[in-house]
Amino acid sequence: MSTVRSLLTVACLLALAGTAGANPVQAVPAEYTAAIQPQVALGDDGSIHLTFGQGGSVYYTKSQDGVSFGQPVLVGTLEKLALGMRRGPRVTVTRELILITAISHADGNLHAWTSVDGSKWQENPALNGAASSAREGLHALAGDGRGRVAAVWLDLRTGKTSLWGKFSQDGGAHWGEDSLIYASPEGPICQCCAPSVAFAPDGRIGIMWRNLLQGARDLYVTETKDGKRFTPATKLGQGSWMLNACPMDGGALAYDSENHRLPVWKRIRTVFTSEESSREQAIAEAASQPVAAFIGTKPLLFWESKGALMIRDDSAPPRVYAAEAKSASIASKDRLAVIAFEGTVKGRKTILCEVLR
Repeated sequence: MSTVRSLLTVACLLALAGTAGANPVQAVPAEYTAAIQPQVALGDDGSIHLTFGQGGSVYYTKSQDGVSFGQPVLVGTLEKLALGMRRGPRVTVTRELILITAISHADGNLHAWTSVDGSKWQENPALNGAASSAREGLHALAGDGRGRVAAVWLDLRTGKTSLWGKFSQDGGAHWGEDSLIYASPEGPICQCCAPSVAFAPDGRIGIMWRNLLQGARDLYVTETKDGKRFTPATKLGQGSWMLNACPMDGGALAYDSENHRLPVWKRIRTVFTSEESSREQAIAEAASQPVAAFIGTKPLLFWESKGALMIRDDSAPPRVYAAEAKSASIASKDRLAVIAFEGTVKGRKTILCEVLR
């Protein structure tokens, strides 16, 4: 699949979806003015599952139609809940369970809760096998919707930041042992950029992170089918970002219905995408925090620029999707996608959500 060709089709897709003007709905009641870092997942039945953080609390809410959401349910409370800059709770859904994960800066552990219907939550043992090793607070969670689940996080058990993961076959009810996904041969990987994880329809699990090699903080990707054996880490794009600091921007990863991989990431002030590991396409300047998903084989790309959420269809200049908005999360399944983000309504901060078809 040609990424350029696919991006050219997004204009038609968005016209059908009605996203040119954006018509999101409020996903949380007005009193949740401190709600941030939404993360969204789609069930097989098209249900929308949303988690977010407020203070030290993790919340969950659900919608069947994308128009009205239920009253948020308290999932759990963590001392010094990791929130902000892609830190925060994560959610994925299988046919039997809803799984939410979050990290405490206080105990340094990756906590996990499961629920059958979202009304009552059970906290399970911490996912990181080495106590306090997830204290950086950055992780990612994904599932295939049928039972397989993957959690990956930045880990400090060796004293140097490396990438570890854990994998489940039953929606998070039981987990395998911790797996070392990648450790830089020179020291730590990039210490403050969130990793990404995504499932391909053929069963592959893609994992992306920002590396640190010879002073370059570039994005790398690996894949696995069993959570034990990983393909060699491969650098994305042709350029390198020589930086003696952490950009706090880990990009995102998605697969389409034909198993094609689409990573998006920031280098310096530009957001890129790449159809193949060694090829890159510049998407937007003065851009950051990109996210990606597919409706079928058609990609949806969003990023932040000058306080707004932007979208590009490649047939026209980038345009504003939502003003005064940030921290987008997007999920898709077949011909349906949903985006959730931090936004404002009449000057009041809230979490907004929109279904895209």
